[in-house]
Amino acid sequence: MTFYNESMFIVIEGIDGAGCETQAKLLTHQLSKLGNKVTLIKYPDYERNVGKLIKEFLYLNKDLSAEQQFLLYTMQFIMDKQMILEKRKNEVVIADRYFTTTLCYQTLEGIDTQVALDYAKNFKIEVPDAVYYLNVNPEVAIKRKGGEDKEKNRREKDFEFIRKTHKQYDYLVKNQVWTKWVEIDGNKGIEEITKEIYNKITNHK
Repeated sequence: MTFYNESMFIVIEGIDGAGCETQAKLLTHQLSKLGNKVTLIKYPDYERNVGKLIKEFLYLNKDLSAEQQFLLYTMQFIMDKQMILEKRKNEVVIADRYFTTTLCYQTLEGIDTQVALDYAKNFKIEVPDAVYYLNVNPEVAIKRKGGEDKEKNRREKDFEFIRKTHKQYDYLVKNQVWTKWVEIDGNKGIEEITKEIYNKITNHK
């Protein structure tokens, strides 16, 4: 049994603690199990090019201006645009975070939203078919992060910033900024969330 549309590009998005990584992996596994060809990509990729500088910013408190952050994050999307363009023709591409994260985080840092959108257009960053936004109560997300047994980066430690990102994502979703946003109740259980995303995709919603 194959998925209704075997070629598309979707993004899993949400505040820190929303479970984007978990859901991206589960959805990839589910679609692959049903016979679909799926590629999972994760941003930022700390193992290559500018990702190492991003890691220093997040985990070693390296100082970067809003402009420097924006350019570093978006460079990976520009470098991957041809790969995404080719893969989305014949398979499902799932991104754990993407330019939509930059539209939230770096605009909060001071980048103008319209400037960011113009940049994406001018540099032809691939636009996803849909962004599945895991809407989680920020207090729930903060509690989840606190329970994780792994190193926290500067954003994950900044609870007030997490609350601000929740408000900014709400703006992006309500205004359908840049692409189609689909809101998912991220306060549910892990399996329920995966099922909801899958149902939304297969029902063209």
